[in-house]
Amino acid sequence: MEEENGREAKLKAEITRWLVFFGVAIMLSVMTWLGWSLTNRKNPITSFTTLVSDSSVAIGIQGSAPESLDIRSEQGTAIEQALLENVYETLVSRSETNKLQPSIAKSWQISDDGLTYTFTLNTNMTFANGHKLDSSDVVWSLQNVINNNYVGADQLGDLKEITNPDENTVVIALNQPNPRLLRALSERAGIVYDEESKANYSKKSVGSGPFTVASMSKSQIVLQRNDSYWGTKAAASQITLYYYASEDSLVSAMEAKKISMALPLSASAADELNQQSGINSDSGISFDKVMLAFNNGTESPFSDEQIRKMTRYAIDAQSIAKDAPDAYSPLGGPISPLEDGYEDLSELFPYNLEQGQQMRSYFGASYIADIDLLVPKKYEQIGNTVKSAIEQLNIGVNLEVLDSAAQVTERMNAGTYNVALTTMSGENDASVFTDGQSMFHFENGDAQQAYADAMAATNDNDYQDRMRTYARTVSENAASDWLYTRKNFIAASDQLQGYQKNLTDRLLPLSRIKLH
Repeated sequence: MEEENGREAKLKAEITRWLVFFGVAIMLSVMTWLGWSLTNRKNPITSFTTLVSDSSVAIGIQGSAPESLDIRSEQGTAIEQALLENVYETLVSRSETNKLQPSIAKSWQISDDGLTYTFTLNTNMTFANGHKLDSSDVVWSLQNVINNNYVGADQLGDLKEITNPDENTVVIALNQPNPRLLRALSERAGIVYDEESKANYSKKSVGSGPFTVASMSKSQIVLQRNDSYWGTKAAASQITLYYYASEDSLVSAMEAKKISMALPLSASAADELNQQSGINSDSGISFDKVMLAFNNGTESPFSDEQIRKMTRYAIDAQSIAKDAPDAYSPLGGPISPLEDGYEDLSELFPYNLEQGQQMRSYFGASYIADIDLLVPKKYEQIGNTVKSAIEQLNIGVNLEVLDSAAQVTERMNAGTYNVALTTMSGENDASVFTDGQSMFHFENGDAQQAYADAMAATNDNDYQDRMRTYARTVSENAASDWLYTRKNFIAASDQLQGYQKNLTDRLLPLSRIKLH
């Protein structure tokens, strides 16, 4: 009996040792896993927080969705707004203030003569399909842009050769300087595509950016986070871009909380939404220049430089900019604050009615016939202000209010106008004043030479200085009267973070956007 009790005690002791062993082993396994998580992933608390903050964001855009996903050939800015920097990346990119910054290329050097650009690429880059991205893809992409004349090809200048001495280096050689080459490479012409891909780009995207296109229709584009993105992952797991035909429908969707962001908006619509609980309106700077376009053609009284100048003196552009709800700042010249070569030229022709009337006195009372002033409906109030100002020069004004800005542009293209209130919206569109055949019909040898000098610059400092000289020359000759730079307005949920404010009509980086 005693022997049997001894065996039982030994058995219990053995079982206890094994239980302790297994317990310790399990504990060590858990601790090992936790240590691995902390080292190679994130700690469990952080991972949990990330999952909770993961979000799907809906953004409303006033306008039409792109007809095709093929950013190489699809016209218009809608395709750039949706896909550039989000799905497709360029060799270099731009900041919210339109300054050049690294992207696929982490750095670059320019030779003293401005003819050789050497780009050093980031390492370990991939496309969304898993294929490696290196210098061969860059060379192939640029060659295809040129050979197929894709959108932006004309901005690349006179290319001599594109080479890649190794997988992380690209060298572009030019036959003549092109101070805007880096700008061109931050736009569509600089997109890097997968050389190995056989995708139908009109229906499918193959980019290297933080998102991929999950689906597209006539009313929306759905972007999903690219979890294999080589850079910083997008904050939101999905972003849907909804397109609305009118501002009213866009505002209604924002009020109904169907979307978390709405753009672009008029100043009045932004103010209306700002009154709603949980919605904030905001504004940024655009390239848009609200201006009085002068027809400098020989059949127009504004072919006379003195008439153009006295008109500018008679118009109080500073007050117009102060009172206009969509004005960012007075302008005075053909280059806006976010463009290369900007200078505030609003003081070149300060409001001076007496000066204008004195200049008017050199012309006979009937020398200047009544002029036609075209104004889009949205700027009718400014049109009336301009009409009154010109009439104080003893010049009759026929104010014609058209339904849309497009109708004003159509008349300007036809040349059937004297003065028109219009908006120029393109970056670098100041070059139009070198072309006597443009809708402005402005032709001036000094301005043309100043622009040619700017295009021959071999470094950015010289280019900027020479563009300032060009803009000043054009404004001093009163080729037109530039009133102010426009704001762009947006409205966003107060739960939305990380959105861009400037240039949202052209570039809408989405990787930092998230709901909190």
